[in-house]
Amino acid sequence: MLVQLGSGSLEIDVLTGQCEFEGKPIAQIPIARELVDWICQDLETHGIPATLLVRARLSAKMSSSQIPWNTMTKETFYKGGSVMRSAKMHKCIFECESEVAIKEAVIV
Repeated sequence: MLVQLGSGSLEIDVLTGQCEFEGKPIAQIPIARELVDWICQDLETHGIPATLLVRARLSAKMSSSQIPWNTMTKETFYKGGSVMRSAKMHKCIFECESEVAIKEAVIV
């Protein structure tokens, strides 16, 4: 999914799972659901009422490029328990920032 988006800016609302790419809404990507579940569990674990949160966002500047397969690679990739290999290999670089705002503070 991320490779299909290409290079650009991704923003995930960690409270709702809504995603934007280059400022435009996109379908929810799998990591967004994981982040929503994580923040809900983390708040509960630490006894923090979710109603205190005003905003929780993850922003990522993504840079993606296709690279040649290295036939000597020792890495094995799995999907659904089976070894997987795509026709193309991509290199992705992520520069991330997060922000969590509660009713009287912003934590960056």
